[in-house]
Amino acid sequence: MESVVSLTSVSRRYPRGVLALRDVSLEVPAGQFVAVMGATGSGKSTLLHCAAGLDRPTSGRVRLAGRDVTRLREAALTRLRRDRVGFVFQSYNLLSELTVRQNVALPARLGGPRGRPVDEVLESVGLGGLGRRPVGELSGGQRQRVAVARALVTRPVVIFADEPTGALDPATGAQILGLLRTAADLDGVAVLMVTHDPVAAAWSDRLVLLREGAVVADGATPQAEAIAERLRGVSRVAA
Repeated sequence: MESVVSLTSVSRRYPRGVLALRDVSLEVPAGQFVAVMGATGSGKSTLLHCAAGLDRPTSGRVRLAGRDVTRLREAALTRLRRDRVGFVFQSYNLLSELTVRQNVALPARLGGPRGRPVDEVLESVGLGGLGRRPVGELSGGQRQRVAVARALVTRPVVIFADEPTGALDPATGAQILGLLRTAADLDGVAVLMVTHDPVAAAWSDRLVLLREGAVVADGATPQAEAIAERLRGVSRVAA
């Protein structure tokens, strides 16, 4: 079965010769939760952005939901992201002047698939009864739940999460990670998460470590203490 996300020999060079990714190959199948870690500047966010079609690689190939995104025109790529992909970011990326329900329904209002009923998704993330509340009145944890609900409402094949718990307290962060874990386990959604937190990474099935833009480790996720030790090792070498 074809992977939901596939990177083949992907490199990304920015202006002034900065090489953010170096010949990265990565396959993410349906239902797998993958955590990507590395020192600051290791290329974590660049990898996620290239995988999600938010940035185009300098060389190599990226396939997303069966489509070669390196060959897609911008309009087709935008539709692919809208219809098949969910995003959860540290900054939430919500419209504070809209209600909870309006934010979650936004993909469909922009022409995306109807997907799951909004109220059903809000119940699943613990926001039942808050659909009419303006997002600007919510706590940080509640806002991130809205972001997860918006990511799930179109029945995506993959969710890209960039530091989704970075602005949350540990208990609330665990609730958000539990929602991503459930999406992978029950709905078969592939999850690719960038994080700096070993406790967050421990929720994943698979751990990918980056150093200076290259994959230096890729395997089953160990316990949080072992993740922290591996991350320290990567950071020491990178320094």
